[in-house]
Amino acid sequence: MNKHPLVKEILHNETEIDKRSKELAEEISEYYRGQEVKENAVVLIGLLKGCIPFMANFLKYMTYECMTEYMVVSSYLGGTKQSEEPKINLDLDISVKGRSILIVEDIIDSGNTLDYVKKYLLFKGARDVKVVTLLDKPEGRQVPIEADWYGFSVKNEFLIGFGLDYQERLRNLPYVAVCDTSKLKDWKW
Repeated sequence: MNKHPLVKEILHNETEIDKRSKELAEEISEYYRGQEVKENAVVLIGLLKGCIPFMANFLKYMTYECMTEYMVVSSYLGGTKQSEEPKINLDLDISVKGRSILIVEDIIDSGNTLDYVKKYLLFKGARDVKVVTLLDKPEGRQVPIEADWYGFSVKNEFLIGFGLDYQERLRNLPYVAVCDTSKLKDWKW
């Protein structure tokens, strides 16, 4: 596997991510089989753009009936640090009133975006809102929010790959890696 020059260390490769995605999908499918779910379909809401690789991987193993929707909520604005307040740039096309929602995330870092979206969905009338994330970064947490399910716990480092970006690039790396931030100052695309 070729490492991108901005990769300091690969944390989780494609095989590990696929295996964990399957385990999560099986566990979550089983969980929803034991719940009362409106129209027997959970609504998976992917937070774009980072969710795409994980959500696609997760979906192929999800055996409980589901619908997919997406939101664009910005909080990073292309850099390595979060902005102050998340902003909804693309809202849902459906009503969530009375629905069971599963937010699909690439990473929970500060928790600000997820906390904001979860409260927003509950305000809009969602019956319940659960969260699955590929990566959980508890050291970065600024608000008291936790994933209901997560793939891997990671340290408080700037990560790239498998949906995680730097300046909207590197999302397509087939692994999750620590970015060599010492190279970013002089980096030329």
